[in-house]
Amino acid sequence: MKSKILITGSEGFIGKKLVKKLDKKYNLFLIDKKKGTTNRKKNYQIDLQDISKLDLFFKDNKINTIIHLASEIFDDDKNVYSHNVNTSKNIINMAEKYNINNLIFTSTFSIYEKNYNKPIKENEPPSAINFYGKSKYQIEQILKKSKIKNFTVLRIPVVVGKSRSHRMGILFELIRNNLPLILINNGKHKIHFISVDELSLIIEKCLKLKKRNLINVGSEYTFTFKENLEFILKNTNSKSKIISINYYIGSFLLKVLILFKLVDINLYHKALLTQNMVLNTNKSKKLLNLNLNKSSREVLLESYNYYINNLNQINSIKTGSDKKPRLKIFNILKLFSFLFK
Repeated sequence: MKSKILITGSEGFIGKKLVKKLDKKYNLFLIDKKKGTTNRKKNYQIDLQDISKLDLFFKDNKINTIIHLASEIFDDDKNVYSHNVNTSKNIINMAEKYNINNLIFTSTFSIYEKNYNKPIKENEPPSAINFYGKSKYQIEQILKKSKIKNFTVLRIPVVVGKSRSHRMGILFELIRNNLPLILINNGKHKIHFISVDELSLIIEKCLKLKKRNLINVGSEYTFTFKENLEFILKNTNSKSKIISINYYIGSFLLKVLILFKLVDINLYHKALLTQNMVLNTNKSKKLLNLNLNKSSREVLLESYNYYINNLNQINSIKTGSDKKPRLKIFNILKLFSFLFK
């Protein structure tokens, strides 16, 4: 008999990819606050804050494993902490009450928010200022104090895939329109990425893990932000030029753009554009016997090519990480682009 697996956040970017990967191998039950896009019988539209509906679901379905992906991100910073913590508490309480065998929770490297001079190990204390990162770390602590015997916490970096265009779309629009790519402090910092396909593989491997595990995951090879951009420009027809500006001037200008909402990012994303954040993945490679082969620059190029070839479809998406970013900043850049020719 196939194992019964619940996936929360099944309509999200990672959720959709994971469902496709696991669908034929396992008996999947899907929960999302949005209405399911498929006609599956086991697709449930449930708000994880509704404990009574959750309890009824678990009572009616003998779930073996929970893959908890559901989460609010940065778009609603005022409520993201309480929402993520409360909904995850509900899932953990259900796992305890109904003796769920295993739980996989996707945490984030957003629990870190400063410049690191070497890859970050799992025992590094959190430094998050953003509420999203704080909420994920708090959920980790709740899990540790729970009665669940088998669980895995995955700390994941920026997840990139062919159809994830929201904030990556800002970069892609600059490249597509041959506009200057302005790097703060020469773009020598490194940010960790992972492809959604490799993340789905990792989650599947975690289904076999026992006991309690906390592991970092990410792409095998990381490059500097500038090297990532150079790779994309080399492999496309873009005439964009890379321009470096002073760290303090660049940081100030970016804060102004964020303050006046001229660019679709927030202060945490500013940290990603100026600081080193790379995870040490030695533990996950050994524990899961991983042999990942994609680099950060390769997954970014794949995502860019998909974006260019599917603009009409992307333009019609209104919500989620697949939608096109707000592009107010481009009017300003186009006005002054003659200065960079």
